[in-house]
Amino acid sequence: MKKIRELKQIYNPVFHRDSRELLDFGAAKWPDDDALIVKHKQGRGKDPIYEHITYYGFRQRVNHLGTAMLARGWQGNRIAIIGKNRVEWMESYFAVLCGIGICVPLDKGLPYEELESSLARSRADVLIFDPSHLDDVKKLMESGTTRVSEYISMEPLEGFADIPSLREEGRAIMEQGNSDYLNLPIDSEAVTILLFTSGTTSMSKAVMLSQQNITSNIYAIQKVEDIRHGDVSMAFLTTTPSAQQASLSCLLQGLSPPSATVSSTFRTT
Repeated sequence: MKKIRELKQIYNPVFHRDSRELLDFGAAKWPDDDALIVKHKQGRGKDPIYEHITYYGFRQRVNHLGTAMLARGWQGNRIAIIGKNRVEWMESYFAVLCGIGICVPLDKGLPYEELESSLARSRADVLIFDPSHLDDVKKLMESGTTRVSEYISMEPLEGFADIPSLREEGRAIMEQGNSDYLNLPIDSEAVTILLFTSGTTSMSKAVMLSQQNITSNIYAIQKVEDIRHGDVSMAFLTTTPSAQQASLSCLLQGLSPPSATVSSTFRTT
């Protein structure tokens, strides 16, 4: 059998065991640099507003949200996320991975039947959703066919708790001296992500991923690709596929790739 030649290592990246190490690295090394630049549309004829989120700022947002999740008793739960690319999606994803439980990222384009099936088969306890999925969420609440007991909107929405409010809850808790979330144990080799396949030929399957599955990909890419701090990337594809999650993680460690993301799809308001 012919042996496949390995690519020669060119660069010397830093290996991170888990998401917490990755976020802490970027926040410590480049605290005041932009990690994300988010475009907020203001309506026809008006110039958009660009929100700059630093590496340290994003890390704090994750800490605050994760602290609220812990205070609400979500540790050990399976938390599903569905919605378009936006900062709240990213905050939720990393807040879960930094010690809370198992994250279940779902394709924003799933028909209702597949969304219901994925939530039931993954045994999700919480669903964090973009308001564009409100109709599906109402159907899920009425059907009672899943284990989901809490529905959290990514932005203020009547009748639902929301990510900005949870973030403020966590900030208040941390300001009182509570740092429990920062010290939660993380098993980097345990299953912390359930990622569904596209299901093009049959029913989608849940792939079990550990944090080292993601961070090892990041480390391998950085060995051979000259992607530097200061590069800028635009995010158009959904963050749900594992390749996009690896790219997202690269972005937020600050080393590579990239140091900033500009995209109208991250959030449109």
